Amino acid sequence: MATSTYAPTSSGDHYLNLNEAVALGYGAYQTLRRYIDDGRLPAVKIGSRVKVLRADLDGLAIPCRKTTFEDVERAVQRIVASAPPLTNE
Repeated sequence: MATSTYAPTSSGDHYLNLNEAVALGYGAYQTLRRYIDDGRLPAVKIGSRVKVLRADLDGLAIPCRKTTFEDVERAVQRIVASAPPLTNE
């Protein structure tokens, strides 16, 4: 399927149709439709296609928390505490 090209006036106003957004990994088609219906994802209808701003899709991203040394230390302590004692065998 050929897609039309759109020359955005700035990096933040690039519209994608939902199939393009799915192909780029922004979520499943039905998930994006639900976000639009819930009002979490603004969308416009251009012709027969529903389009969303790429910047709005990027705004849906949830930052992941980096694992800290303390997180690893706590995990190691839990493993050590639950392990059976070593024997002389």
